[in-house]
Parts: sequence; C-alpha cells; structure tokens
Amino acid sequence: MMKRIALLFSLALISGPLRAQILEQSFTDSEAGFKISTPGGQWAFVPRGIDPGPVRLTIRYEAPVHQFVPNVTVRVQELDEPKTKLEAFLKQDLAALPESIEVVEKKKLPLPGREGYHVLLHDKASRVVFHQRVLVAKGRSYVLTCSANAESYTRMRKDCQKILDSFELL
Repeated sequence: MMKRIALLFSLALISGPLRAQILEQSFTDSEAGFKISTPGGQWAFVPRGIDPGPVRLTIRYEAPVHQFVPNVTVRVQELDEPKTKLEAFLKQDLAALPESIEVVEKKKLPLPGREGYHVLLHDKASRVVFHQRVLVAKGRSYVLTCSANAESYTRMRKDCQKILDSFELL
C-alpha cells in the first residue's frame, strides 16, 4: 500500500512540470515571417479560414470575461512604400480609427534591431481596451492587438503582455 502511495505521489510530481510545458503553444507563420506563443492552456489558436485578409492569426481566450471573449490578433500588411517609417505608418493607422476610439498611451519601444511602438486604445462606445504592439520591418507592418473588455483588462493584461512579448520576427 505504501509503495502505491509513493508511486502515485512521484507520478504527480513528475506530471506537474510536463503539463505546464504542454499548455504553452507556439505558432509560426513562415510566409509572413513571425513566431508567437501563448502563456497557457486558456488561449487557443483560431484557424485563419480561406481569405482572412491581413489578419494572419487570431488567438482567443477560452471563455467570455464580462461578456467579451478576449483575443489577440496579428495583422501583417505589405507597405505601399517599402521604406515607410514606423511613425508615418502609425500616424496613418491611428487616423483610420473610428472617433469612438481614443489613444490612451503611445510610446516607442526599445526593441533590438527594429522599430516598435506600444499603443493603448480605449473604445468608449463598446467599452473595449486594445493593447497594441506596432512594428515595421522588411517592408511590412506588423500590428499585434490584444482586445479585452475595459472591466476585465487589468485581469487580462499579464497574459496579453506575455503574448505580445513572445512575438519574434523570423
């Protein structure tokens, strides 16, 4: 009986770290030139479909939080002018937003070897917060957006930050 308890206990200890490794997922899009990961099993990659446009990836949280399913999208677009600077692209991108969306925060990110911005947006009409990372590299724009209900954003922020931080250009 003691041997069975010891065996079960050791199996529980061994399976714990293995389960944590299995829960983290990674996605690579060689064509668009990026890799990204999720922090745990509550997030799932959504199939792209036949013609999703510039959205190369959607990652969804397992369930609605405050009647909104938090998600992360990766939008990749070829730049009209390959030498477009990040500031010019960002200005154009922000100008295209609906009037109900306000820019809460915009700051340049110190990223090695490329330009990037952190942008925090709030849609007053839908009560959604958009946490973005905007990059320009290799003649393309990369806009990563984590969306969450304004009431649950604080709860989702840590996961969003981990996902955005995991983004790598190939």
